[in-house]
Amino acid sequence: MKRMKKLLTGLLTLGMTLSMMTMTAFAADPSAKMPTIDTDPDKTGTVTIHKYTSGNGMGSVGNGTEAHPGDFPTGAEPLKGAGFTLYQVVDKGGMEAYYKADPKDLPDVSEYVEPDGTIKKAYSGNATSEGLTDKNGTATFSGLELGFYVVIETTVPDAVTTPMKPFLLSVPMTTTDGSDWLYDIHVYPKNETGYGKISLEKTGVKDDEKISGATFALQKKSDATSSWINITQKSTAQGDNTGDALILTTDVNGLITIDGLSKGEYRLIETSVGNGYIMDGATAYEFTVNSDKTITYKESTDANITIKITNERPDLTKEVKKKNITPEEWGRTADYSIGDKIPYRITVDVPKNITKLKTFTVTDTPTNLTDDVDSIEIKCNDAAVTADAYTKAAVGDGFTITFKPAQMAAYERQQLVITYNAKLKDTAYNTTAGNQNTAKLEYSKNITPNATTDPDNPNKDKEEGKNTIENSTVVYTFAVKIVKNGVDGTETKPLANVEFDLYQEVPDETEGAITGTSVPAGLDNTKSWKKIKTLKTGTDGTVTHNGLSNGTYYLVETKTNDKYNLLKKPIEVTLNVQYTIATKTESTWVKDTNGQKQVKSEITGTTFTSTDDATAAEGIKVQEVINKKGFTLPTTGGIGTFVFTFAGIAMMAAAVILLITSKKKKAE
Repeated sequence: MKRMKKLLTGLLTLGMTLSMMTMTAFAADPSAKMPTIDTDPDKTGTVTIHKYTSGNGMGSVGNGTEAHPGDFPTGAEPLKGAGFTLYQVVDKGGMEAYYKADPKDLPDVSEYVEPDGTIKKAYSGNATSEGLTDKNGTATFSGLELGFYVVIETTVPDAVTTPMKPFLLSVPMTTTDGSDWLYDIHVYPKNETGYGKISLEKTGVKDDEKISGATFALQKKSDATSSWINITQKSTAQGDNTGDALILTTDVNGLITIDGLSKGEYRLIETSVGNGYIMDGATAYEFTVNSDKTITYKESTDANITIKITNERPDLTKEVKKKNITPEEWGRTADYSIGDKIPYRITVDVPKNITKLKTFTVTDTPTNLTDDVDSIEIKCNDAAVTADAYTKAAVGDGFTITFKPAQMAAYERQQLVITYNAKLKDTAYNTTAGNQNTAKLEYSKNITPNATTDPDNPNKDKEEGKNTIENSTVVYTFAVKIVKNGVDGTETKPLANVEFDLYQEVPDETEGAITGTSVPAGLDNTKSWKKIKTLKTGTDGTVTHNGLSNGTYYLVETKTNDKYNLLKKPIEVTLNVQYTIATKTESTWVKDTNGQKQVKSEITGTTFTSTDDATAAEGIKVQEVINKKGFTLPTTGGIGTFVFTFAGIAMMAAAVILLITSKKKKAE
């Protein structure tokens, strides 16, 4: 019994000296009879190692038997990937002899282990195959010959900050009450683990917009191959685990927080982003988790590191110049006449990463307009953009400007201004639909990596994709409707085949303008005028002319019906139509064929109003013109003037002759 007490005392000492092990042995009841070790030569033992993180300390769990999950304190998590090797340092005979010598303690583990924690050379050939803990944190060694074993942690997970100290294990070992031997042994070594934490903040270049929904892949560098391996979903709070790919997504504040990172080298790579931002899938944000849980990123090392990532997004705005307004004014709407030369302006915000893009193209698509490709000018800060940075080509009535991103480094984060002229065609709509001119910017959605230089990048096979921004302007035209009636006494009837010339005052340099003696009677011949068209009433006495901008016009009647008087002077006609567009309140980004699309302030309708009651909501000015029957009344400057003047002179001459004759008779 004395020998058995010593044996149990030795086992208890073993349990206490295993600083990283929670298995304990308890002294046997002095009255208990301890059985002998099984003498079966084929008898073997099994050791199952349960590896957990330190949690809040493992307490007194562990007595050589399998523990229940509830026995572990809060925070203890299974640790995958820890490797253990068992070295037999004393065989069955030596163990029995050792116990027969009535020892007080087990041998000190230092007898078998070097100061650096490795097994001494004399025992290195007695090693088992290394066993790695699985996702449940367990590694099992079966078929072990009886004896003493040194247990060494030969593969240390990155999460571990302090490797487990080697310990000595007896196979078999006694139960806690000393009544039997355990051949199926469960041990619970632990060690201190350290997990790093890092944050990512995602903002857009436009107004520091917080980008939500952006996704990132997390990769870790393999110590064995130096390749980058995708971190997969975690089945526990700590420890990397195989399974589905880990998807990190920014929240409503553009943030991602990653914790539970074991020591090692990591990198974050963007895999998707919305709201028209350019996904930079070629840039990797590398950082290191140190053994003291700090993070090293670029030149900084700290316990709290936030990687700030700004995404780039270009922009496009389309404007039309208002007609005859000083100083000049640009906007979404304007009104012009058919045949007018209309100035347009497109501004393009160039992203900082422009040289990494494959596509950056501006296309202009007009409706009832023809763009003048030769009039296109592209400037940046009032200086012409170099010709080698783009090409331009006519496409139907519009054009395409194809920029060459590789040649645009000088224009990063700059604004390009594209100006050109367009001519309003005679097919122009004279309705609230107006005549739209839509500019579209198409650019690369994804920046993809070079698969040769970065074969582990998750974006290596991703398509470029294309995002699109559209913005439109509208040009309106209006109409004048002449209602021609003849008055004969009390009778009024429409007059057909009455002709008018429609004139408008124009700037002196206007092509086709007339001035001086060429100006019709009744118009100021010191100004410049342009004849727009000759109008002729139909059988209903009306004629309508479309395609006019707001302004003041003059109708010069040149022909009327027989026995009706021509107008003495031109009729002034004023068009003053106000137009108000309705747009969508939000310019949202929607999924498109190859990427995302934004229609900026999409125009959904137009309302016409006017202070002139004669101008209907359709933008048509109704002008009634009356002719009366009677003598033909000459207009100023016509042939009638000459006839009356000649007759007057003749009458005056006759009067003079009569006066002279009368005086002569008196004198006689």
